[in-house]
Amino acid sequence: MTLIPHAIPLINDPQVVHALAARWRRTRTLLLLSAGVLPVAIGIVCVVLAGMTSAGQRIMPWWVAIPAVAAAACAWALLTWLRRNGLSDPHSWLPATTLMTGAQLVLGVLPGSGIALRLSPGAAIAVKALCAAGVLGAGSASALARMAHRSLLSAPVLELGSTSFPLVIDGRGTRLVIGTDRVDWTTRHGTRVDAGVSFARVLRVSAHANAIAVHTASGSWTVPVADPEGARALLRRRIAWWEEGRDAAAEREQRRYLDLVSLLAAVSGEATRGGITVTVDSNGHTTGIDLSPEVRDLAPEVLAAQLMACVQKARQNARRQVEDLVLEHADDHLVKASH
Repeated sequence: MTLIPHAIPLINDPQVVHALAARWRRTRTLLLLSAGVLPVAIGIVCVVLAGMTSAGQRIMPWWVAIPAVAAAACAWALLTWLRRNGLSDPHSWLPATTLMTGAQLVLGVLPGSGIALRLSPGAAIAVKALCAAGVLGAGSASALARMAHRSLLSAPVLELGSTSFPLVIDGRGTRLVIGTDRVDWTTRHGTRVDAGVSFARVLRVSAHANAIAVHTASGSWTVPVADPEGARALLRRRIAWWEEGRDAAAEREQRRYLDLVSLLAAVSGEATRGGITVTVDSNGHTTGIDLSPEVRDLAPEVLAAQLMACVQKARQNARRQVEDLVLEHADDHLVKASH
């Protein structure tokens, strides 16, 4: 299993993938080093420190392995987070890497070095060298994570508007954040103002001399930016990408609804009792009654009772099938929404 895919993730447009391929190759290399290679190397440093501690001991104390286990757990947690949902938010790469490698230092490298110096004083130089390597590795991991983020999102190109990556545009005392379904901004001209609007409310976006204007049904917002034309193009591209996704989701939901209606229409409940067979549809309406020759000997009241019992049982059978189909449809919808 590849930790980080070779092609930029979460994008189905081949043109966008091709346009961002060079950026993604650089970003992928830096991210592999910062969130993969260096945290694992720090974990190995802690394992070596634990081995040096136990080298001169007849019986290795169990607590000597705690720093190595803690460092390995932090590296594993960082890799797991990155694989599951970290790739979708480049702005979290630096905080997550700094947090995990910092935890490796505090829980692994520093305690492991202290234990090794106490139990193996003859290896002080090697222990200090390993400690320095761990500190250097943690600092390098954070620096590389910052570089990975900048490599992907600095100087935004138009194709980034067709991705799910949050885009941040800073300048002129304003911070503009283009998300996956809304745009938010913060201005600091005199007083700080935080505002935002969802894409569903945006009617159009225009560019002026030093700002962009976001027009909605309830009014217009003016946001100062350094490059109005570039910001407008990115925002319009992201809104178009969001609309395509919304329309595709609506079409998928319509198809699922029509499939459900078709399946419900095909539901048929059946029950047999005493030579009487009753069939009902999904609404419980009787669609067929089959009487075998043996019912000729039944009294009318017995025949009527058995017939009503068959109808009730057939309706229960049809109702159970309808409930199963609806619940299956709802569960499938929840699973797809969670992804």
